Amino acid sequence: MSTAQRILLVYGTLSITYGMTLGLPLSSIRMSHPAGPRHLVTAHLSALMQGAMHLGLSVAFGFATFTPWVLTASAIALVCGSALFVAGVTANWLMNVGDHFAARSPGWYLLSASGPLHLVGAVVILAGVTSAALS
Repeated sequence: MSTAQRILLVYGTLSITYGMTLGLPLSSIRMSHPAGPRHLVTAHLSALMQGAMHLGLSVAFGFATFTPWVLTASAIALVCGSALFVAGVTANWLMNVGDHFAARSPGWYLLSASGPLHLVGAVVILAGVTSAALS
């Protein structure tokens, strides 16, 4: 198993665990309210989905043909992007932010920083897996 795969595997497991943990306050709130706070629901679901995505990518990275340092950098970018995203929506929930675009909350800045990291990591792995599949 490569370093990139290990990074994705560990983060994926941590992300799923964090998502499940966020389910506890969400369930508690839902016991007395018809809907949970938007940012809490987003944090809960994104942590679960991104965790599963990282676990899947840990397999895909095994097929990529790029040099190990490129794949490791890509994995780090993806993990940092996902961590910033979940941290941003968690911050918005904890700060009780309504519209984070209008408020330009700290969570909004974290969410904004996650985009480029996700994009770079995704493009690198797409190119690496595609080149392996076409060769």
